Amino acid sequence: MPVTTVDLGKRSYSIQVRTNCATKLTAAIGKSCRTDRLFVFYDANLFALHGAEIRKALKARRRELQELVVPSGEKAKSPGVLKKIYGFLLDQKISRDDFILVCGGGVTSDLVGYAAATTLRGIRWGVVPTTLLAMVDAAIGGKTGINHKTGKNLVGAFHQPAFVHCDTRYLHTLPPREFVAGLGEVAKYGGLIGPKMIALTQKYLSSADPHADQPLVRLIHASAAYKAEIVSRDEREGSLRMRLNFGHTFGHAIERATGYGRLRHGEAVVLGLLAAIELSSLVNPRTAKKLRDYREMVISLIRQVKRVEIDEKAVLDAISLDKKRSAAQLKFVLLQGTGKPYFADNINMSQMRKSLRAMLACYKVHGGTDAPYSGRKRA
Repeated sequence: MPVTTVDLGKRSYSIQVRTNCATKLTAAIGKSCRTDRLFVFYDANLFALHGAEIRKALKARRRELQELVVPSGEKAKSPGVLKKIYGFLLDQKISRDDFILVCGGGVTSDLVGYAAATTLRGIRWGVVPTTLLAMVDAAIGGKTGINHKTGKNLVGAFHQPAFVHCDTRYLHTLPPREFVAGLGEVAKYGGLIGPKMIALTQKYLSSADPHADQPLVRLIHASAAYKAEIVSRDEREGSLRMRLNFGHTFGHAIERATGYGRLRHGEAVVLGLLAAIELSSLVNPRTAKKLRDYREMVISLIRQVKRVEIDEKAVLDAISLDKKRSAAQLKFVLLQGTGKPYFADNINMSQMRKSLRAMLACYKVHGGTDAPYSGRKRA
């Protein structure tokens, strides 16, 4: 089964993409855990669906489990929930030789990963991402953090995991909107990687059985492998890694403008991708034709994004607060063509407004017109 490596010297780690393989997970924990104690954190929704089977697998090695279920949803990435996690870890007298296992989506790995990074100046941890978005993006690369009232992910740290273990069986019970959100990040890689990734994604979206495990494995592995390569070359987002923010300057602003939680992060990214495509075409009209097929693929996902009211001014105001600005100048990731990203820091307000309006007009027509793309029926 596909395995890729984030190459960071002594801190290198593997990303495994598999189906129904609890034994591989326990083996990875066995290599990483130095004590008989294992601190396990579960997303609340995941625990309700899969908690019993995960606990059974973990107890097979007869470890002492210290477990905590954390709330689901973006609002959980808060100082209040983080304080409870600190209290749990310190009350249980965690040591730097102990190990933290995080089971859940991107919110859970961001939140608990930050607690791992900052408790006792750093506890080793591993991730079992259980949403498509987390498998292809959030769990990879060591970005951890919580939200602040002025913006998303503004308090955080880089803290690389010891392993990332993706098991597609957890996607079988993923709610439809969460599935679409994950496909938003997959679509991002299409623009960054180019025609091969776009073809793989289009094939997946149009397949007779898009919920089959092997197509999912291939899609997740291709996405994770690209991010692993980027992180290996630029761990702390000095330059190259910033290309992974494609679609996110608009996407984060849309999340903030609509109120966190009304749109999933990946849903906002889908809208952000279209705005970035429109901006790319506006800045260089010759790219419009090159991006036509990619644009259509993104619009096919917008048809599955819940329709909500988006205020243009609120989005533009939120962009000005984006954490990725440098010397008070916004930096956008744009495309010269598929697979040809570049950075643009001379975008003016008029260009941003025109691109945003083009996206909003498309969203008004197409948003929510198709049923959300979903995983298998819940057990």
